[in-house]
Amino acid sequence: SIRMSIPTTKPEQRPLFSFGVIADVQWADTDDGSNYDKTVLRRYRGAFRTLERAVDWWNLLLEPPTFIAQLGDIIDGVNVDLGQSDSALEAALATLRRAPCPAVSIVGNHELYNFDRAQLARASGEGEWLKHGDKEYHSFAPAAGWRVVVLDPYQLALIGHAQDDPRRLAAVDLIGRENPSVDPSGAGGEWFKDVTGYNRRFVPYNGGLGEEQLTWLRAELAAAAAASERVVIMCHVILHPEACGGGTMVWDYPEALEVIRSEQAAGCVAAVLCGHDHFGGYHRDEHGVHHCTFCSPLNRGDEGSAFGLVNVRDDSLEVVGPCVDDLLPALKRGEPTGRPESAPCADGADAQAVTLELLPRRSAPAKAPEKVTARL
Repeated sequence: SIRMSIPTTKPEQRPLFSFGVIADVQWADTDDGSNYDKTVLRRYRGAFRTLERAVDWWNLLLEPPTFIAQLGDIIDGVNVDLGQSDSALEAALATLRRAPCPAVSIVGNHELYNFDRAQLARASGEGEWLKHGDKEYHSFAPAAGWRVVVLDPYQLALIGHAQDDPRRLAAVDLIGRENPSVDPSGAGGEWFKDVTGYNRRFVPYNGGLGEEQLTWLRAELAAAAAASERVVIMCHVILHPEACGGGTMVWDYPEALEVIRSEQAAGCVAAVLCGHDHFGGYHRDEHGVHHCTFCSPLNRGDEGSAFGLVNVRDDSLEVVGPCVDDLLPALKRGEPTGRPESAPCADGADAQAVTLELLPRRSAPAKAPEKVTARL
């Protein structure tokens, strides 16, 4: 196979770093099925073969990516009934380990249907998850001037925690107030009969960041801004209602957006990258933050290419893929998402790119001088 240089529309401008991206593989060794309300076909084995093709594609790159962003839900909940949770996870992680760089794996709801957090840490063997104790939020620096912040959208959740865990009890309390038709056990039912609009998010397959994580995020963004770093946030569940169908956001998304837009953060967040909504989405908010929701390989299986690469430059993020529309949609339900037009990559690379322009860096607010009270 022929190795390829980094696919890009700007070969003269080297990226500072690149990372691979794939979301919601949700594979299971079973025939195609459908979603919860039987409206969408799920191509379970085709999704696995797409993961294999993604790894092959990343391996063709002359310069390996710095990391792979595996944005959660690598296996599907149907594995529980099939008795295949362990084998499905092992097969997916073994494939991911063939990639030319480490993967950063994010906790999604389907991981937590198959395993509680302690089981997930054990099952993933080489510590793909829960390296950080019981709180899967952390940050790292892939290159000078950049910080990746990984969020855990199920800190408050009906899934993944012991029955008496305070984070589960807080979730039971919140859902009881916001959507009483949900059984706190998470059992099925008519979840949407009493909720409309963005309150449709108060269901068991979403979760919350919680106060502790939001406080951590606030400090993390303030530190990044003070160091003149730009930030990419990665989270399985979506932080902006316009980047999805309006029902798959974290429960406390308004608080998360408030932190991102705070004066202390000084506009340091370049993009928020998520999965969870299988049909993807895109929204550039009024603060210039790109909210990207990547599509699931389940949608098209073998016919699709829902994977790619993000080239990071000082002034832009370039989302590249062998079929970039399969990864980051230009249209959703027939309406334009607002995503910039794609362009073919240079030098005959068989890929297209979408360039997400970044606003110029702002400087962090000056620390207020300590108040000195004169003693009279």
